[in-house]
Amino acid sequence: MEIQKIQEEAWEILNSYNKKNGIEHNKDTVFYHLIEEVGELAREIQKEKNDWRKEGFDKKKLSEELVDILVQLLYLAKDYNIDIVEAFNKKVKKLKQRYELE
Repeated sequence: MEIQKIQEEAWEILNSYNKKNGIEHNKDTVFYHLIEEVGELAREIQKEKNDWRKEGFDKKKLSEELVDILVQLLYLAKDYNIDIVEAFNKKVKKLKQRYELE
């Protein structure tokens, strides 16, 4: 699936959820959710390194947290009218030049 299609699908889900629950979407909320998801990812990674919670590392949970982060990033890109594919391609080109990989 192309990233634009993923972005549109995620956007539709967010808008439907917000409408159903009477929530007004804003950039700040999305950003705070992104930070929350990064924290949840950090907890999952910590479990793999040191299972102090006795819950055990769960690769499925880790993959879900990664997707949650991706979805929040795509929401932000859409909020700011950023073509994420174009931005990604420009960044890759810049990194290749920086590290003399071209």
